[in-house]
Amino acid sequence: MGELELPKDLIKKCDKFKPTDIVVGVLCKNVETTVLHVLNVVNEGLYSYFPDYRKCIAVSIGPSDDRTMEMAELFQTYNSIGKIITQDIGGKGKGAGIRTIMEIARYLEAEVLVLVDGDLLSIRPKWIESIAGPIIYGRADLTVPFYIRHKYDGVITNVLAYPFTRAVYGVDIRQPIAGEFGLSKDLYEKLLDHPLFPFDFGIDIFIVTVAAAEGMMVKESLFTQKIHESTTRYLEPEKLLIPMFRQVTGKMFDLAKYYENVWKNRKRFYHQRAYRAGLTQKPIPVKIDLDNLIKIFKEGYNEMKKIVHMYLPEDLEKKLEKTQKDIKLLDADLWSKIVYNFAASYKLLNRDTDKFLLLEALKPLWLGRFASYAIEVKDMDVNEAEMAIQEQASVFEKNFDYLVSIY
Repeated sequence: MGELELPKDLIKKCDKFKPTDIVVGVLCKNVETTVLHVLNVVNEGLYSYFPDYRKCIAVSIGPSDDRTMEMAELFQTYNSIGKIITQDIGGKGKGAGIRTIMEIARYLEAEVLVLVDGDLLSIRPKWIESIAGPIIYGRADLTVPFYIRHKYDGVITNVLAYPFTRAVYGVDIRQPIAGEFGLSKDLYEKLLDHPLFPFDFGIDIFIVTVAAAEGMMVKESLFTQKIHESTTRYLEPEKLLIPMFRQVTGKMFDLAKYYENVWKNRKRFYHQRAYRAGLTQKPIPVKIDLDNLIKIFKEGYNEMKKIVHMYLPEDLEKKLEKTQKDIKLLDADLWSKIVYNFAASYKLLNRDTDKFLLLEALKPLWLGRFASYAIEVKDMDVNEAEMAIQEQASVFEKNFDYLVSIY
């Protein structure tokens, strides 16, 4: 994909801190109320846990109409920690911010890169150690937090990104679009040179998928709650979730095509993640409007029926038709086969408009599956709901050979 040209003034800032061992990148966009908190905690974490390493905090700021830049500039690090503040280079979107940080890390020759969001309310200094530690000690190329989340949180993760990634690539990473990551130099360089590097919300699933498909060491780290500003937007799915769904799913399907030979030929094994109920903290409740979700599903399905018809075999279409009367029939088995058929059809499309339409047709079905899952876990606690999510992932695994046969 080629290097992003770092502007001269940014290179000048970087030169003061080159070479560096650990870079923590903080991604910001309209986060004036939270960015100082995040930066202070990161500063504390680096200072406390990595006293003997050369350290730098890099802040990349996306197009913001508040005082995020001003707040970041105000922030003072400890003397032993460098600070670099820049605007995102090369585009808008989360991926552009991450690419900016990765290019800074590459320029600084950093061995470890940690990525955190600038709207994280629950971040603690220990997080930096948990995320960076396994990479510093050579135990992982990628660390991904396992966040304890409410059963209605993680709408894209729980019914789509997690089961698909686990079944197709054989990695059991519970939050493949967690938002926070630790990366080795080997991994971030591989990502920077990858032809499918996305500049949008597809970036998280891209990081995890490439690490898994390229046979790198991927580990879960940090078991804790995540509280961040954007969870509050679930009640209006059109605002945040729908664009995110398109970008995450589109990238997931693009990568499945790119890595087809890897996953089709990998050893078959199933995860026996015997899920014990843990002493789980009670996650912050997430409200959903179930009636609205079902309404969007039914209306969207009827609107996109002709397109759905193009991508599903007759037997699945008949089953899907029945879910209009009883949404609970949109179970894990039917859902996994729908997803696999859409992934296989996506592979054959070359025009962006066709890909967009395919994702538009899958969108109401995804919300329908989420509604069906929400009904199933309505009276369950966090551990019981987790069992249901694990069961669904096992169904995706059982139907993996079905995907191979139609792909």
